[in-house]
Amino acid sequence: MGCYILLIWLGSEVVAIGDEIDVTILKFDKDKNRVSLGLKQLDQDPWASLVNRFPVDSKIKGKVTNITDYGCFVEIADGIEGLVHVSEMDWTNKNIHPSKVVQLGDQVEVMVLDVDAERRRISLGIKQCIDNPWSSFSSKYKKGDKVIGKIKSITDFGLFIGLEGNIDGLIHLSDVSWDEDDAAVAKEFKKGDEVEALILAVDSERERISLGIKQLSEDPWGHFLVDTPKGQICSGKVVAVTPSNVEVELADGVIGNLAVNDISVEKVDDATTRFSVGDAVEAKVITADRKARTIKLSIRAIEADEQAKVMKQYTKGKVDSSVKATLGDILKEQMGNGGFTDESK
Repeated sequence: MGCYILLIWLGSEVVAIGDEIDVTILKFDKDKNRVSLGLKQLDQDPWASLVNRFPVDSKIKGKVTNITDYGCFVEIADGIEGLVHVSEMDWTNKNIHPSKVVQLGDQVEVMVLDVDAERRRISLGIKQCIDNPWSSFSSKYKKGDKVIGKIKSITDFGLFIGLEGNIDGLIHLSDVSWDEDDAAVAKEFKKGDEVEALILAVDSERERISLGIKQLSEDPWGHFLVDTPKGQICSGKVVAVTPSNVEVELADGVIGNLAVNDISVEKVDDATTRFSVGDAVEAKVITADRKARTIKLSIRAIEADEQAKVMKQYTKGKVDSSVKATLGDILKEQMGNGGFTDESK
């Protein structure tokens, strides 16, 4: 009867012709007169006790046996290799090539991340054996602290700032300036510029740090709207004029809008016939929206208030000569038609 030994050939160090060896019977096929034998089954399967030998989160040393584009393999025991995925090699560079971190034959310290004895797979990590710069940063800094760093990159949505531990913080465009045109303000910065910013949030688990530049100073809109509520008269300077609208700078960074129909009680068709850039303006705050950062102004409302006041005084007979002169032609026609009786005489 023929006898076949089924082995995985490992080289001359395992067996040699003429050697007398002990084997385990794996399968007997009477019909084919074959017996399948095994040599490795005489020894205990090294994977069987792997979970107990190498518990998750334990740190061990091993030898780099292979390097690929997606990671490296590290031998942690005879016949036991684990994979260090490229994402588990470096805290700050997720796309670094493994050959930039380890070389073939290197002795490295790794942490056991996961063990699947059934599938004979073990996941290892190199970065977990060194300090996590994100955790270190969060233990040193908190929300509201100021930091200084250089701009590493500029994107459509913000500025990335280099911080301690070779990590990055993001200044979103909306946190660059209190100015409405955030994108235009962001263009004033360039890569390599050193900037100061305020920490808005630190999330070490998600590896995110939010920063802000505008928060280093108070919102000018907040101050203005507290000091100048709706209905109050304020002064400003014309900074832009179109036929339909006049933009008035009321404070640094605060712009109010005076629509053409709010320029006067008299009809005005074109605002450019009444105002030029640089003109001083006094107007009433009609509406103010801090969130939308809009203020509506009106000169017509001031004139209307003054006329109503004069008319009220006149009808009560309390208008003095200077007020009558101000009324002028406004009341002359009505008095001539008997619409009013001058009770002051």
